[in-house]
Amino acid sequence: MHDSPESSTTNVHAMLPAEEEEVPGLPSFELVLRDGEPIVSGSYFLYPPLRAVTAEWDASQPSRLLVRADDGTWWAASDVPRTGRINVVLEPLSEHRHFARARAVAHLAAETGH
Repeated sequence: MHDSPESSTTNVHAMLPAEEEEVPGLPSFELVLRDGEPIVSGSYFLYPPLRAVTAEWDASQPSRLLVRADDGTWWAASDVPRTGRINVVLEPLSEHRHFARARAVAHLAAETGH
């Protein structure tokens, strides 16, 4: 038995076969709605994470939802039904530095197979 730190740590990736290594997904910012009302929001594979602060229907496009994130940026989803429970993927209305960088990293990983 060893008391060294190396013996007490485990490299999980070294234990998994190559096809079972964790592969990051595409970064996204999403909102769950029930009958047109926001329930919960969250971002995936994006740091710092985002949360919705406000959500409102676009007066000029009734099926478009506008969302302000906690970092002050605006996001939108089009063709959103106002009834039932739905998960919508939001897109930034202007350049979002962290989102663009996370998407670029995800695409590079997909192209190189890493």
